[in-house]
Amino acid sequence: MRQRGRIAVAMSVLLLGAATACSPKVADEVDDDAAWRTSGDPVDTGGLVWAVGSTVHLGDGSTFETGAPMRALLLGGDGAFFVPLDPEGDHGRFVGADLFFVDASGGDAVDTGLDVDDEGVAVTPDGTHLAVLATDHDSGAAEMRLYDLTSGASTTTEEGFDTDPADRVRDLDESEVAILAITDDEVYARTTGGDVVYDLDSGEARELGVDEVVPGSGEDRLRSPDGAWRIEQGDGLRDVLAGASGADVVPDTGSRRWSLTRWLDRRTVLGITVDGPSEGEEIGPDDVLALMTCQVPAGACRTVPGTRGELVLLPLGPGGERLDLRPLERG
Repeated sequence: MRQRGRIAVAMSVLLLGAATACSPKVADEVDDDAAWRTSGDPVDTGGLVWAVGSTVHLGDGSTFETGAPMRALLLGGDGAFFVPLDPEGDHGRFVGADLFFVDASGGDAVDTGLDVDDEGVAVTPDGTHLAVLATDHDSGAAEMRLYDLTSGASTTTEEGFDTDPADRVRDLDESEVAILAITDDEVYARTTGGDVVYDLDSGEARELGVDEVVPGSGEDRLRSPDGAWRIEQGDGLRDVLAGASGADVVPDTGSRRWSLTRWLDRRTVLGITVDGPSEGEEIGPDDVLALMTCQVPAGACRTVPGTRGELVLLPLGPGGERLDLRPLERG
């Protein structure tokens, strides 16, 4: 048996100075003329975006195929960037994985030439920019690469990656570099020189201010964006929605048990339905899980078709998740 922790785990799956001229470089095999570098028909990134297997589902209900099962998904440009699932490897964390792109209008997926880490790649919420924190742990090289997916312009900068020339590899390994957050204008990263903010258009870097907060850092994910509602996690997987006025809404899920996890927008909350014989917070092999969305203040809920008993991907990045809704094995 498993408990609410199984649900939580399912929902939980970055002084400035220019680097010296002799600093090592990260290998780059990106084609400047590749179709993914520019956008003619941008994909709509709004609403609930998710994927199962090789199928990407957009917020407007339309779908498109990547041609291969995915372990990570990012929506941007005219389609989706993705990392293919490795059936022999770890399906969660990844380092140095090949990043592919597929156009939502059809066609075969193409290799972008970028090698990415799960904590080193992000796309802006509006889908117009791709950020890659590229690293080479053999040489200790690191740099930020920024791609404008509309114009095709790109910027590569080593600002913020000051390291000890005598031991770059150690500095890189100990710094735990990562992309921490991305907005439509900037990307926030933990670098070998500290926490740095990069302008997505110019590539200019600045040190994170003393009183500046990384977007989303310390955010209460149980509270709606406008602060009017909050998820209250009750006993026995029967969460409620508490309004600022004091009124509680019990979601009409159509299931015996459910878990509410986070907000998609100020009126829509994401959750998981649980149907089956288990009781309380236990999840057993005969229980069936599915993704759902609920609305406030009405409390009406809708199970997302095609998610029942599946491994569901939400777009990768800070806050991105992998929802393992597959049945437990008997043992």
